Formats: sequence, structure tokens, C-alpha cells
Amino acid sequence: MPVDSINARMDVLIASAADDDVRAAIAGRAFDYYMDCPVMGAEGVSVYIADNYFLNKRLAWPSEATWPNLYAFAEFNRQSLLGMPAPELVLESLDGGLVDIREEAGGYKVLYFYEDACSTCVKQTPLIASILKEYSGSAPLRFYAVYTQGDRSAWAKYAITNFGSIDNPKVQLYNLWDPEGASEFHKKYSVLTTPALFLLDADNRIAGRKLDAAALSELLGQKESFTSSLNDLLDGVRDNLGLDSETMADVCAAFSTRIGDDPQMYRDTYLGIYNYLRGQGEYEAMESAAYVAENHILGRPQMWSPEIMAQIEDAVRRFKMNPVGAVAPDATLRKRCGGQTQMLSKRGKNYTVLFFNLISCSECATWKQQLLEMKELLRSKGARVVSVYVGPDPEEWKKSLRKGATSSTGKRISTCGGWWRDLRTDWPDSDLYQLYDLTTAPRIYLLDASGTIIAKDITPTTLREVLSEL
Repeated sequence: MPVDSINARMDVLIASAADDDVRAAIAGRAFDYYMDCPVMGAEGVSVYIADNYFLNKRLAWPSEATWPNLYAFAEFNRQSLLGMPAPELVLESLDGGLVDIREEAGGYKVLYFYEDACSTCVKQTPLIASILKEYSGSAPLRFYAVYTQGDRSAWAKYAITNFGSIDNPKVQLYNLWDPEGASEFHKKYSVLTTPALFLLDADNRIAGRKLDAAALSELLGQKESFTSSLNDLLDGVRDNLGLDSETMADVCAAFSTRIGDDPQMYRDTYLGIYNYLRGQGEYEAMESAAYVAENHILGRPQMWSPEIMAQIEDAVRRFKMNPVGAVAPDATLRKRCGGQTQMLSKRGKNYTVLFFNLISCSECATWKQQLLEMKELLRSKGARVVSVYVGPDPEEWKKSLRKGATSSTGKRISTCGGWWRDLRTDWPDSDLYQLYDLTTAPRIYLLDASGTIIAKDITPTTLREVLSEL
């Protein structure tokens, strides 16, 4: 049962007693019960009782000798209860930099408070490391290993020995400490003993607290199972109904009736839908993602952390740049020879394909190959590809151009004849970065003869389909 529901029933039970002495006895007994309850999150009831009945002097705590225990428990737990936004925590990393654990939103985060001489840590640390090595979930995982003691050499040795072999592309590792306790991590995360293990969700909320390795593995599995089920359902919607905004409005309305008043289910569901749509890479799905964001995330700021709000607000703003039907903005770029030119100074006779890419991006290379192999279709439609390198290394770009272009079978493909143009930005100062959303690459826009955007954020496959129908 959710903690809020238990709290409401506890209020009724306590109020039903005949006098304050009996009410205090019931409240005290409930405090003790939920403080030691093995159900994760139940300690929130004890904090509620402490704050609403005893610390505010509404009732008298039955034992003066144990009053400090009551105060300390509430004080060291109230900021890190299940479902709450993770408290701010900025710690020093092993390389000397500062890391804000809440700065990055999205994916899962594991906070592991430990010490090198802790016998339980000795058992739990290798189990946790094994989970991280084998993690294969769909969401990225950030692991913050926080050393709670003050011996830097012992910390470095422990971190290298226990976490140095974690080489999983889905896991990002941070070794942190705060030897002076300036961040108040002890109080914020109830780190009175070690180990202390927490799981944060994509919204920087506490999804698991005071876990062990087995519980962490199980909880990550539950999260992954929920995401997988939601994605399977959305796959079915996509295949049968499409992902347009009207369809997704109906899907979201259907979920609303099932979610009820469960805030965690609300966040998991709508953030899951938003991430699914964003990950489709098609304009229609991206448009629906903006709809979900505006109506179920940005429209209910009280449900979300400031980090996720800022991240999604920026994503929606960027998506709305240069919508279909608008005239594509021009920008000053560099030619092969190094001279300046306007990106749209030489458009195609009928159509222009803007292809924003990076050399080091494998998906960009795949898309470029597919575009090159569409040469005959593009030329027959009077289309010109303007390939724009948006990365920081002009020498890398020039080197790739000298290699020339080949098909998947190794046959050389000529980019001469006016159907293909290679340009680059002056990174990071080009005006292009303010005019287009280039937070990720590759990106493809299709423009008509007047420079009006016909399609955006499409794949080469979709481009082929659109051109074939024009």
C-alpha cells in the first residue's frame, strides 16, 4: 500500500483513541513497527508519525530516554524517502573535478555509499560490480560510488581494485568522495552505516533505498520489464494505428484511467511514452513526443524534477525549430577549399536534401552510404544533397573527402555533376548551431525548390519513399 494511504489510515486509527495517552501509545507503536518494517519505503510512515505527532509536540513521546532516537531517525530519513526527489549532492571525483549527481536526467542512477574497512561492503561491492558488468538494460545506467572515509590512498586503491574492471558501454562510472562532509550526504541520504545503496529513476527520484545487491538487481529487472512491456504495447500501436498526435492522445487518455493517483506510475508511464516516441527518429513520432511532453510532463511541473523539466523543455523547443512548412534558414559555411559560402546558395532544381553529419558517427556513415546509393533517384528528381559536417575537426573532414565515396559493394560513386555538395561549419561559432537543432546527428531535411521544408528528421529510407511519391 502506498505510504500516503497508510498515513491516512494511521490518522484515523490514532484519532479513534479516547485520550492523548492512548493516542501517543498507538502512534509510538506504529512508529516502531514501520521503522523496522522490511517493506522498502515503509519507513516513510515512521517519519510522518514523528513529524505530525511527536516532533511538533501534538502528542508526548512515551519515553524521554529514547527521544533522541526518534529525532535522529526522522532527521536522517526525511530527505531520502521512496518517491522523493533525490537531494542535491555535489562531490569530488577521483580526478579532482566536481560531479553533481542530479545534473544528468534520464536513465537510472545507482548511489553506493561505502567504506574500505566495512565487512558488509567487502561482500556487497563485488556483487554490485558484477551487476554493472552484466547490465544490458535499454536505459543507460550511471553508477556513483561514494567513499565515506578520509583516506585518499585507500580510496583510490579500493576504487581501482573493485570498479576498475567495469567496462560496459551502458554504464557510466563515477568515483566520488567528500572527506569533510560538506555536502551533508550523511544526513541527506541517511548514511549512518555502510553500505547504503540507492536507485534513482529517470526523473532523479528515489526508486529504491537501503538496498542490497540482490534487491538492486531485482528492482532494475522490474524497471526493465515495465519499459519492455510499455514498448511492446507502443510497437503494436505504431504497427496498427500509427504514431500521430491524435492516436497518442487517445493512448495517453487510456493510460490516465488506469494510473489513477499513483505518481510513480504516472512518471514511469508518460516519460516512457515520451522516450519511446523520441527514439523512433521519424517526424510524426517526434511531433507526438512534443504533444506528450507539453500535456503530460511540462503541463504538470509538480510531478517532475527541475532537471527533467529543463531537459524536456529544451528538447521541445528545439524540435519546434524549423517546422514542416517553414522556410529553411540559411547559414554561412565553409567549402572544401576553405572559402565561405551560404548553405542554400546552390539548391537543387526541384529539391534540396540537407544532411547534417559527423565523421566519427557510425550511423552517419551508414546514412551517407544510403544517400550515395540513391544517386540515380536523386538526380532524376532534380534533387541536390548538401552534406554538412557539424563536428570540430576540419582535418578529419578533409581526410574523409579525399577517400572518395563508394557503394556497399566497393564501387566508386562520383559526387560530381551538381547532385552532391560537401560543406562544413566553423565549429563551435557557426550560426548554424543557433538555427537548427544539431544536438544529435545524423539529421535529414527535405526542402522544395523555394527552400520550404517538406520533411524533417527523416531517415534515408523515408526520404526514398517521399521522393518516389513526388
